[in-house]
Amino acid sequence: MQPETSQPYIQDQPQFIEGEVPVKSDELYAAQIQEDRIKNLIYQISPDHQLLELQWRIKGYIKNPATGLWSKLNKDSPEPSPLLVSRYISYLSGILNQNTTLSNLSSGEINNIMKLIIEWLVDDLDANSEIYDLGKDYSERTRIGSLLLNTTFMVLKRAQNGMESRRIFKALSVTENLSAMPQQGGLKEALKFWK
Repeated sequence: MQPETSQPYIQDQPQFIEGEVPVKSDELYAAQIQEDRIKNLIYQISPDHQLLELQWRIKGYIKNPATGLWSKLNKDSPEPSPLLVSRYISYLSGILNQNTTLSNLSSGEINNIMKLIIEWLVDDLDANSEIYDLGKDYSERTRIGSLLLNTTFMVLKRAQNGMESRRIFKALSVTENLSAMPQQGGLKEALKFWK
């Protein structure tokens, strides 16, 4: 039972600590927009997302930027062997992962990794071209090889000298400074996959 007072009882009145400046709604909105942009960027550049996109591209699909849906570029062209796709994505998932992109690779280390990938790719395509139904289709081999090597190189390049990790942690720092109040499902929640 509420005690009777001369002033009406207000149950959900905001509490402010003395010396603390209340955060304005437009500041909260700006911080939320900034946080959403960073979450979207982190999702786009995550190695898992890059591997998923590579998988679609190997199969001959293109992504519609307006809808985000994948469609076959040439509906009459056959897709590469599922064995080829699964082998290549499996192989690259050991290289293109959070540990790699958040590491501190030198240009020499990147070159050595790329050399190993190129050697493996050439050997695999030569040895298994019949299994993959590629036969003497060298243009398709080149297309698949270029997709793999370009994607891998670009992901590895982001790890050169710790570039990617510095960007991520700088973005985290900026967002935490902008957001004075903790929010449910914030940027730290979006980065759980980076652990």
